[in-house]
Amino acid sequence: MKQKRKAISPIIATLILIVITVIAGVFLYSFVSGYMGILSGTTNQQPPNVQFVSASYTKVSSASSTSYNLTYIIYNAGSTSVTFQSTATVYFSNGTYVATGNVGGGPNGGLAPTIAPGQTLSIQVSTSKTLTSGYNYYVKLVTTSGYTVQTPAVYVPVS
Repeated sequence: MKQKRKAISPIIATLILIVITVIAGVFLYSFVSGYMGILSGTTNQQPPNVQFVSASYTKVSSASSTSYNLTYIIYNAGSTSVTFQSTATVYFSNGTYVATGNVGGGPNGGLAPTIAPGQTLSIQVSTSKTLTSGYNYYVKLVTTSGYTVQTPAVYVPVS
């Protein structure tokens, strides 16, 4: 006695293959477009090539207030000038948000400092938020072209 095997019809098989191809195409498109967005940033400018030479911490107290300064010496190893926005974000070493600070530096000490190619510049991030002694902090600086640059950690000594 012969058993008759039934298979799916060629039309249904073709529809299933088309659906699988469409799903794979959508996945590939979303992957490539997301990857290209990461590479290009918010503009078509190349990412900054900055290197941190040193980092330090100071506490500035006056009769009316106390501020905390994280100072970084940055070298621009790229071929274009890099200008930082006038504010930056300070984090604990574990990634927890601490405060927003003002970015200053350059020859005039003003906000939004610019580093020319091949030059070194001292940038200072100041905040009035108390930085707890005995912890490491880092800062995320944002360029005017939309790229984020993370500084090395700075240890705030126990006072």
